[in-house]
Amino acid sequence: MLTQNMQPTLNADTCYVLLDDSIYLHNNHNNLMLKGRNLDRLFEHLVPKLDGTATLEEITEGLDAEKKRMVTSLIKKLFDRHFLKDTSQDQPHLLQAAELATYASNITFIESFQASAAHRFERFRNQHLLIIGSGLSFTSLVEASLHCGVKHIDAIITSEHEGHSNSHPNALDLFSTYDAEQTVQLLTAPNWDTEAEVLRMIQTSDAILHISDRPMVARAQLLNRLCIEQQKICIQAIVVDDHAWIGPLVSPETESCWECAWRRLQANLTHLPEQLPHYAFHDHPIASSNPYLTMPTATITAQRLIFELFTYFTQTGLTKNAAHLIEIDLKTCLSTSHTFLPHPHCLSSQHPIVPTASRFLEQIQQLQQQAPIDARTFVENMARCVDEKLGLFTAMNDDDFVQTFLAVYQVHLSNPMLMMDQHEALKVVAVSTEMPNARLRAAQRACERYAANLVDRRRLLSQETMQHHSLPAVSTTQFIGIPPLLTDVETWTWALDLHTQQPYLVPATHVFCSLQKPEYGIASGRTWEEAICQALLDWCNYLTIEQLQAAQHAYMQVDLAHAPMTSAGVYLHHLLETAVGQITVYDVTGILHVPTFAICLAEKVVTYSTHCSVALALERGLEQALQQYHAEQFQQPESALVPVPDLPAILRSEQRHVPRSPLPEAWSERQEWLLQNFQAHRLRALAIPLDHDPALIQVLPSIVRVLLTRAELKHGA
Repeated sequence: MLTQNMQPTLNADTCYVLLDDSIYLHNNHNNLMLKGRNLDRLFEHLVPKLDGTATLEEITEGLDAEKKRMVTSLIKKLFDRHFLKDTSQDQPHLLQAAELATYASNITFIESFQASAAHRFERFRNQHLLIIGSGLSFTSLVEASLHCGVKHIDAIITSEHEGHSNSHPNALDLFSTYDAEQTVQLLTAPNWDTEAEVLRMIQTSDAILHISDRPMVARAQLLNRLCIEQQKICIQAIVVDDHAWIGPLVSPETESCWECAWRRLQANLTHLPEQLPHYAFHDHPIASSNPYLTMPTATITAQRLIFELFTYFTQTGLTKNAAHLIEIDLKTCLSTSHTFLPHPHCLSSQHPIVPTASRFLEQIQQLQQQAPIDARTFVENMARCVDEKLGLFTAMNDDDFVQTFLAVYQVHLSNPMLMMDQHEALKVVAVSTEMPNARLRAAQRACERYAANLVDRRRLLSQETMQHHSLPAVSTTQFIGIPPLLTDVETWTWALDLHTQQPYLVPATHVFCSLQKPEYGIASGRTWEEAICQALLDWCNYLTIEQLQAAQHAYMQVDLAHAPMTSAGVYLHHLLETAVGQITVYDVTGILHVPTFAICLAEKVVTYSTHCSVALALERGLEQALQQYHAEQFQQPESALVPVPDLPAILRSEQRHVPRSPLPEAWSERQEWLLQNFQAHRLRALAIPLDHDPALIQVLPSIVRVLLTRAELKHGA
């Protein structure tokens, strides 16, 4: 808002070109074209007065009403589009004329983003830095800090570099200062194995910077943890192989964490057995010299690190909210910024509490009462979890698939448990008749697989704790679809008996599965009830297929011409008839009375589909059949279905019928009906929220694993 007392000043980054009756302006924020009769001459006359020495009232003094309106309107447009600033609102500073001249380029940069540029620069300049490290990177960082204008630097040369010396020569002989007030003091390195010494070392500094030519990862982890605990500002650069990793900037305001970023990076290493030793939380002081770390690349790395600190203190950073780690390829000098989310295994910032029975029940109640997740919101939030190097998921795309009969979408998962036998990224594929639905399904299934694999052992109860407190536990011999354990149970986790709403302990190994093999009873939903129902339906599918082995009667075919079908189901049926010619569906619904169908292409069963609704069960089965045909036709095995047991010819009837399903529509009512049906057949369901990664639960809260047991629950291991 303009006032008569404002002192309009043309921003230093503003460039302009005068044209006939028009002006073109450009700066770091905007481009602007203004047109008007004699506007170019008016602006040319006005520019000398836009230097901050005159108020708006003084600039327009003596002008008639029309010209005053024109000048005021022009100044307002320039101010609104960030070509002008009001220096009357600038905060005071104590910089001398020589300092303003020496660091004019830094102050001009700040002006492009913020008011009170000199004040902000002075704040950065007065920070007391502690720079720790060795080698070319360390020297370059001290030089870069001095060049940026920092007054006081304490420096510690660490011992991993060949040229390290315990002597303390005159700092000014090592580093070039840019003004008389700058000082560099070399300090003795602490014993890094003595945490108290390291803690004393960082107390007097405003910001701690760590950089080295060697991958000193354990030291970085220690500094990160201590700075978080002491609420100190810290930023580090780690050089591993042919990459430098800068950041994130750790501070009380950003609540960011270096260890979280590094663990996310570990989870996305493409050749884990070969790469993990270099990225593990160990120091590598005698690692071979990096051929790509030369003076130019060391300077680039150091300059980028101090620039991150500069933008933080001057509040000129472009990324305000997302924590990010900067990757510099030392071969090409190209840099990329990667965002990340907190890692549940972090020892510095994540401190989970082992849940008690009462706390577990409170958590379940919160899930039951949570509002439904909107599909669009879920997909948008899911995007925050995707990053090529630091994401929970490294990619979401449809690039590698033929998109003809069906839309096919794929999500690549990270490896958070650092499984060495996972030689390539796990991929989850989903299909639909429409791309938005395929994307939604792929994202949801990726979340399920990730959550089912991720376990934080700090949240589990030990066998000793379970026995000492006489906590209720389910016997390991009662579970369905899970091979008996060959060893004693070591850890347990809480599960909810869905029939009695009582908590029980179950073996953690039964809950958290491998990414490599399919497991049953893992599902998610927009609500807790939907997630439970989807998991129960998965078990219905499993149990129905198991019962086929002992079947004594033939199963009738489904009359697809008269069976209840969704519009999508009708479309899929037409596509399959056109593409394949012969499609047969058998109603194999078992004693649980949940509609289940065997879908056959050319007499071969390709899938069994289950749902509370006949129409939706048929739609799902036809869609999966088309998915299999699509995968075979275009030789895309990634989208092929997992093979299922065949339906013997003796169990296939020629008789046709129209199946019906008078089942409830609401998920809560479906859950109640399914549980009653399970209980009637002496089956009990236990639900465990798959919530060990808080970052994922912010995106999709209702992810669940349901385990089945036979008869009444028995206590004990």
